[in-house]
Order: sequence, then C-alpha cells, then structure tokens
Amino acid sequence: MLDSAEVTRQFIETIIEIIGRKTSQEYAAVTIQNLLKKLRMTYPFLREVEIKNTRSVELEGTLIVNDTLNLIPPKEIGRSLKELLTKIMSSLGKNAGYFFIRETREKIGIEYDTFLLKTMDVDLTLMQSTLIVENKSINVLEIQKSDVIRRFLKVLLESVEKQTSKSFAIACIHQHLHKLQSSYPFLSFIVVNDLRYTHVSDEIVVQSEINTIQPLDLGRALTFLLKEIDKTLTDLEKHSIISELKTHLTTEYLTKLKEMGVAIASQGIEYSAVYSYIIKIMVEIISRTSSEKNAIAVVNSVLRIIEMKYEFIKNIQIETATNQGETYRIVIGGNLDAISETDARRSIQFFIEIITESLGEKISQGFIQEFKNSLDKKYLLKLEEIGVNFHMIELHKEMSVKTE
Repeated sequence: MLDSAEVTRQFIETIIEIIGRKTSQEYAAVTIQNLLKKLRMTYPFLREVEIKNTRSVELEGTLIVNDTLNLIPPKEIGRSLKELLTKIMSSLGKNAGYFFIRETREKIGIEYDTFLLKTMDVDLTLMQSTLIVENKSINVLEIQKSDVIRRFLKVLLESVEKQTSKSFAIACIHQHLHKLQSSYPFLSFIVVNDLRYTHVSDEIVVQSEINTIQPLDLGRALTFLLKEIDKTLTDLEKHSIISELKTHLTTEYLTKLKEMGVAIASQGIEYSAVYSYIIKIMVEIISRTSSEKNAIAVVNSVLRIIEMKYEFIKNIQIETATNQGETYRIVIGGNLDAISETDARRSIQFFIEIITESLGEKISQGFIQEFKNSLDKKYLLKLEEIGVNFHMIELHKEMSVKTE
C-alpha cells in the first residue's frame, strides 16, 4: 500500500530522471538537492528527503526518503512538492513547463498520480491546464509547422545572442536565411525583426503559407541553416549551439523536427580527436612531475579501469611509436565517433576524475586547473559543449578528501 514517503520518493525520482535526460543524471540530482535545501527553510520535514552520492550515474540508491516523513500531514508534504515543481517550471518557461508536468504525470503512473491528488492535494492535471490557459499564444495540443519553425528559430536566436550580442544574432540569422532563399524560396515566409528598431511585436514571424511546404523540404533548409550558423560560431571560437538547442527545445518540438528530417548535431570536432587530444595533454602534464614512461603507464592503467564501465574505451591504447622522433602513439579503433553525447560526457569526466585521484594528494593539487589551461581553446569549448563539468570534478575531489 502506498504512503506519503513512497510517493514522495517516486515523485522526486521521476523529476530527476526527466531533467537528467536533457542534462545528466548527476546534474539533475544536484539541482534537486539544492532546491530541497532551500525549501527546508519553509518545510523542515524535507530533511527526511536525502540525495546522496550524486556522482553516481544511476539514480538507484541516490535518493532516500525516510519513513518518518509519514508522520507529517500528507497535504503539507503536497504543498512542498507543488512548490518544488513550481520552482522547476519557472526556470523552464510556461510552454516547456506544460510538457514537463505532462511527462511527469505520464511517467509516474496512475496509481501514484491518484495518491498525489486525493491524499496529498497535488493536482498535476490542474497545474497542466492552468499553464495552457496562461499560455494562449501557442496551441500546445496541435503544433503546426509554422509553430515548430518559430520556436526553433527563437531558441536559435537566443543561443547565438548568449555568446555574441543581440545585433549579431539577428544579423547572422537574417543573412543566412537570405542566402539560402535561392535554394529554398519558401524561406521568404520567415522574417527576423529587431524589436529595438521596429514597431512589431514578434522577433520571429513565420507566415502561415509555410504550412503548405513539404516537411522534408523544410527540414533540409533548417538543417543547412543550423550547420551554417554553428560553423560561423565555431570559426569565431564560440561554443557550438547544439547542446543549447537540445536543452531548450521540448520533447514535442524535437520530435516534430526529427519528423521533418532536421539533424540537430554538431559539425565540430569528433570524439576520437577529443579523446586523442586529452590523452596527449594528460601524458604531457603528468610527465612534468614524473617521466613520460610513467605518465603513459598511468594513463593506460586508467583507460583499462574506465573500459570496465564504458566498453568502447577498449579500443583506445597508447603504444610504442614506430616513427622516428616519436616515443609513443595513441591508437583509437572502433567507431568512437558514433557514441552518444551522454556517453562521451560521462566517460571523459570519469577519465579526468580517475586520473586526478590516481596522482595522489600533492601532485593532484591544481591538476584540473592545469589541465584546463593546457587545452587548446577549441577542445576546451568542445568539452564544455558536451557538458563536461570541471567545477563538479573539483567539488567531488574536495568532498572525497574531507571524508577521508
């Protein structure tokens, strides 16, 4: 039989899992952990909810909800959960918030949803409906092609602006759209406005005529536009905007774009090149306080540890060089470039963590900062793009030292 503690555990686990799919399980757990800490000032009983071992890729064993939570009136717990959900939604925006609640309802299941409603007074359906009423500007139940394109370009504009300026972002997208019109005449149905100098209400205007265009033709045009803008930013030594797009486009929009054949993928450095480069940098840094032979042995040893968790690492070896003037060579076999962004992020972050831990307290002091400083800017941007969190690695190291 369900009780408040079990339903609370399931509710929070579901939220972490949903957020984790767009970021990482670890990031999601830390985010919820921080929100719970803030809410404890108003709801002290939330101390019975603990998130431990946020380094774990899997959620199992990370979230603990003590049975003593059942001593608190269920509706009081419900109020705290609604506030938690509201804080998450405020960071997503109303339209994204709608889909977030809907996904939470669907994933948590009818039994838990019923308990939340009848016992804890958490009405997810009402919260979902409220957002629909508040956000009349877009029909979330029937997304038109024009809606998808408007949303895609809006997020694209915001992503470029974040790294450059509003003027540059507007000019960049406008110029690329104009350039592509010779191949895709229907792009003339799209207008990008600078609201600072015009008297219109929308930055992105997509005329309804675009709904008559074949979806795959639209998809080819958007894919080419994205490729060109991503290349422009890479040439300026800025971040790729691919991760930003994936984070701020909801599941429904991403699905619609996929149906149109839009490939949201980075045109930058491949993972095989990234791994080869960071291994080379690791060997160079460790060699400064040891010998190159020892540095190679350390890195090879760590790679063998990582391959137990990430099988594709078995294809990476450091071997004795055959060419004159070289002492070693990095061999990367298999199809490393085909791995997911999530696997790339987690395996690289794990690699850096294990290397740092293997060096010992004295040598590892400041190692991560030295590693970052040694990276060529385009590789550092690539690591940041896929979500490698250097601050989190340093935090874990500090925490592990304190607990020893």
